[in-house]
Amino acid sequence: MTETEIYLFCLLLPATAALCGGLSVRLWRPSTSTLAAVGHFTAGLVLGAVAIELCPTLVEGDSFIAVVLGFSLGALFMLAIGHITRHAESSSDSSDSSAGLLFAVAVDLFVDGLLLGTALIVGLKQGMLIAIALTIEAFFLCLATSESLRARKATPGKIFAAAFMLATLLAVGVVSGHFFSAQLTGATQAATLAFATAALLYLVVEELLVEAHREKDRRLTPALFFAGFLLIFIMQRVLGD
Repeated sequence: MTETEIYLFCLLLPATAALCGGLSVRLWRPSTSTLAAVGHFTAGLVLGAVAIELCPTLVEGDSFIAVVLGFSLGALFMLAIGHITRHAESSSDSSDSSAGLLFAVAVDLFVDGLLLGTALIVGLKQGMLIAIALTIEAFFLCLATSESLRARKATPGKIFAAAFMLATLLAVGVVSGHFFSAQLTGATQAATLAFATAALLYLVVEELLVEAHREKDRRLTPALFFAGFLLIFIMQRVLGD
């Protein structure tokens, strides 16, 4: 694949998956056990991509202070967003609750896009692995979001609009991250990558795994976390340098 083809692949695949996930709620409503299994598997994929592809880049670089600052700002930013959205979702007003849910998912997907766009600047292989992990994440995140909106009595039109908005934000994040990171070098690029990495880790620990653990029967589903991590490791070796 050429560089342009890889970029289009990484741009379109996760965004398309997000849109399909948001719209498929009319055809498929997965059980809580299915969502728990997918949540574990997706968390393993995403954490594997971070640990295998992104962390070595940050550790081996020369911009130690920039990485520490970028990672710290990313963590604080997501903690603040999490606090705001939890407050909105706990509101007794269903419209406020829906808005808080959409805001949280929109921020997650936009930051995911920023990370993917930045990873493509670091390396095409890194970008492809992140894109594959985020594709699965985006599909089920948007599916779960649409199901939550449906449970809140949202109309099909509003669900479609929400799915389209989330997919668009993900694509905009990829383009913005790629363009912005291309203008950066050295410490500033490392800080941007560290910021996005912290945000992605927040998604894994505070959202994907938290939601996955809502299912009481967890005898086998945790194994899927390790399966997802192992799959990323295998793909990294298959793709090579």
